[in-house]
Amino acid sequence: MVKKQMKNPFYIRELPLDAPFCNREKEINELVRHGKNRMNVILYSPRRFGKTSLAKRAMSVLSKEMTTTIYMDFMGTTSIDEIAERIAVKTYQYTYAKENLFKKVTRIFSSWRPVLRPDPETGLNITVESVPGRRGRIILEETLQSLGKFSSEAEKGCYIVFDEFQEITEIKDSITIEGIMRSEIQQHNKISYLFIGSRRRVLLDMFNQKKRPFYQSGINYSLNPLNTDILSKFLVEQFHLGNKICPDEIAQKISERVHGYPYYVQKIAYFIYELSGKKITENDYYNAFKLLLESEKPLFEVMIQSLAGQQIALLVALAKEPTGVPFSAAYMSKHQLGSIGGVQGAIKKLISLDYIEKSQNIFSIVDPIFATWLTLL
Repeated sequence: MVKKQMKNPFYIRELPLDAPFCNREKEINELVRHGKNRMNVILYSPRRFGKTSLAKRAMSVLSKEMTTTIYMDFMGTTSIDEIAERIAVKTYQYTYAKENLFKKVTRIFSSWRPVLRPDPETGLNITVESVPGRRGRIILEETLQSLGKFSSEAEKGCYIVFDEFQEITEIKDSITIEGIMRSEIQQHNKISYLFIGSRRRVLLDMFNQKKRPFYQSGINYSLNPLNTDILSKFLVEQFHLGNKICPDEIAQKISERVHGYPYYVQKIAYFIYELSGKKITENDYYNAFKLLLESEKPLFEVMIQSLAGQQIALLVALAKEPTGVPFSAAYMSKHQLGSIGGVQGAIKKLISLDYIEKSQNIFSIVDPIFATWLTLL
């Protein structure tokens, strides 16, 4: 008889809503309260901190209290028309399961017609087609006005998540788009918006620079790393649920090595679980860390492939030696960074990409695993 193998208790993909979630009760409760109070929130952190999972848990709580919740991701949007289309299609998709809401959306979103097609994987694919002649500024305004009207008829309002919202700054005439969205959104009295972003400097500039349309239109909310002590206890408990023993010192080493990054914690723990026997060893940890680096290598290569040589050289320098004086002659000479002007331009670019940050007057790499990979170049 084949012995039944325990299911790996860790996740590499986005955490399901019913999966154990480490130490974010405070953040979930605060986002839910802001949602109930119709406050807009700007949620920001580095990549892979679990912002989307956190937002969807807040959505789950609010939806149980009859609030209509809608999630949409702006990653990869390339035009004003596509922004409007994503808002429309996600509104249709999130309301389809409730016939009365779906009919209401169909009536109110007059600029868009839902298109329903069978799908072998999901059962049904919902897309939209715009009314002929509606493009650009007009269709975005009409779509947002429709969203506002839909929310006004919702008994307990709406909670709407705009993920990777800073990506609209990459579109042509982005300031105009920001202006249109702010003008309409500020009239949505029954909607709480959660604006999420991983390129922190870009997102925060949108909401905190005086000349930008969204200036001071929400609460800035930073998502911090997980506490390593609490995270270590969580790891020990999860390994135990998977019928394995993880010594406290190894759990602590995992937590500290990845600086409390939820994604990396889950991934290295996943690999450790697959590699280990009943009791986890130091060797399991080191082998899993090698697998982690190998699995992230393709992404890291993509991250640097469009960078200039001086920008890559600065990344490698900061990975090896974080510094408060990147413009000093000694530092630039040691790491062969070229001119001061080039370093200044590289810092500006890398901060905008959220590859580096300045904290307590020290420049360093944001992602600890990316930093380790860079030291190996």
